[in-house]
Amino acid sequence: YRQRGEISSWVRDASIVPHLESRLRTNRYVAIGEYHVYGADADLPVVRRVVELAREYKLFLHSHSDADAIERQFKQDPQARILWAHSGFDAPDKVRAMLRKYKNLWCDLAFRSDHANGGKVDPAWRAAFLEFPDRFMVGTDTFTPERWHFVVEHANWTRQWLADLPTDVAERIAYKNGEALFGSMLKPQ
Repeated sequence: YRQRGEISSWVRDASIVPHLESRLRTNRYVAIGEYHVYGADADLPVVRRVVELAREYKLFLHSHSDADAIERQFKQDPQARILWAHSGFDAPDKVRAMLRKYKNLWCDLAFRSDHANGGKVDPAWRAAFLEFPDRFMVGTDTFTPERWHFVVEHANWTRQWLADLPTDVAERIAYKNGEALFGSMLKPQ
């Protein structure tokens, strides 16, 4: 966003498109987002252009969306690569269904706490992590400045619940999936 107040208005603001196009021509990126879009708003012209630009520039889309908006973005570009912010704040069964349906969908676990309690992974989330060990990754969601104060606390909490998973799965979710998806994109050209 150009400024914080655009979180809910950007989808209807046509001036976003030339701004984004200019940034993409000038700078190097691995993704567009995190951007907020829900339901049928994903079919608005501005969002459609964002999906087109991601395809054109071979970028990931980092979409803070409900499942409906994710589905709509995949209808626009079935080959899109989408990182679903916060796993849509959806229940693990819904997340698993979406991951089964879309091979180019990955999920971050930022700003959620329902997947673990007391250092133990919730059984439904454990099933999701074990079924899709290559499709989840941790996140910090330092979207607002005040969240930076909790990065260390969040990292410690994350290490606790990751320790409850098989080591190879925990390492994938902790950092290996991120490296696999974005590592080669971040290397100097």
